[in-house]
Amino acid sequence: MDRVKAVVDVLYSPGGCPWDGKQTNESLLKNLLEETYEYIDAVETHDRDNMREELGDVLLQSVFQARVCESDAEDPFDIDEVADRLVNKLITRHPHVFAADDVADSSDADGNGGEAASQSESPEAVLALWEKMKQQEKHRKSVLEGISRAQGALPRAAKVVSRISKSPNADELFAAFVDSSSASTQQDVEQTQAANQSESNGGNSVERGKADAYADEIFAIVREARTDGIDIEAALRNRLRDIEEKVALIESEINNG
Repeated sequence: MDRVKAVVDVLYSPGGCPWDGKQTNESLLKNLLEETYEYIDAVETHDRDNMREELGDVLLQSVFQARVCESDAEDPFDIDEVADRLVNKLITRHPHVFAADDVADSSDADGNGGEAASQSESPEAVLALWEKMKQQEKHRKSVLEGISRAQGALPRAAKVVSRISKSPNADELFAAFVDSSSASTQQDVEQTQAANQSESNGGNSVERGKADAYADEIFAIVREARTDGIDIEAALRNRLRDIEEKVALIESEINNG
């Protein structure tokens, strides 16, 4: 890792590579995104050798971004500070591994904490604790606060659904913007799933059938939108913006009683 940092430093510093020396955090974003997608492709195609290369490229982008940040006149930081913050966050958010917490250690007066300890080992309990601590650290007022709008509309929609699902008011929040058209779409998906499942044998085939059913529905929607002259990406972005505003409003009403 020290060698990577040293090489990047030489490339970015005066007298190094002219192209590297001109880069900014903003100009490097395209490279970061491309390298990430290339690594994803290597993983999905099970190309282990390509995974090694592409993961290295992703690492390069992280180190390069940090090196650019190190030269910032107002708020400089380097990759070591990034790593320190990461380590602290990992330890803080894994109290079931590194320290006691309510989930990991809710021992009673007799010192019987066996049940709580077993709960701390479940992935669901760990994830719930992670989300709880993250929201406390970020001082978030809404479950949807902090979701990046720079990502594509579809992964952003998935993040919105995931966040709302973890809210104690999930049913009320979903009911506020899921209309009858969603029900018909769900019915179509379920019918396609049933057809796929009837032709499948084994769990993997069934799961693939479900995934294909949803993919077919999405593809059909994209095709229909194009026929109608609608930019489906922009349409979903706009809809997500409406959903975020509505969720924030409902949360405010709930919190204010």
